[in-house]
Amino acid sequence: MRSVIVTIMMLIALPNPSFTQSSSALPEADKDPFVGTWRANTNKSWRKLDKNKPFAFYVRTISRDGDDIVFSSRTKKPESEKHYRIRCDGLFYRVPDGRDSSYGKSCIYKSANRIEGELETGAGKLYYWTEEVSSDGQEMRIYGYRDKDRKELDGTDVLDRVK
Repeated sequence: MRSVIVTIMMLIALPNPSFTQSSSALPEADKDPFVGTWRANTNKSWRKLDKNKPFAFYVRTISRDGDDIVFSSRTKKPESEKHYRIRCDGLFYRVPDGRDSSYGKSCIYKSANRIEGELETGAGKLYYWTEEVSSDGQEMRIYGYRDKDRKELDGTDVLDRVK
């Protein structure tokens, strides 16, 4: 009986693997594959990005300031810019939506080249996403999902690194 109690206590005391995995997955700022300037590739994106659809021809720039991600993006239709910083620690932060309002966003590094996050839109609705940078570092894919389990794909945006 005593050994069972000791085993249970040890399991409770062990760190949660999801926390240790995500915090150790944060790459050093100068080695982060997400850092750089990216341009939407309308030919490779699913839910085609074109001049008649929102967020057409967007460019995003990502940099790091310690553990913070500094994010800037531009779209032509509708014309907007976003600038904010966020820490990818799994907590929600208020970020601008490019107009005069804001929304909640969270993200967490799952590996050096993969980030998962949630976006809280109006009325508390959640949208789920995953970003991945290719092994050669030249392409970023952003997968949007309607469900938390990330099984119901809503669209894929492909961005190419700007040299």
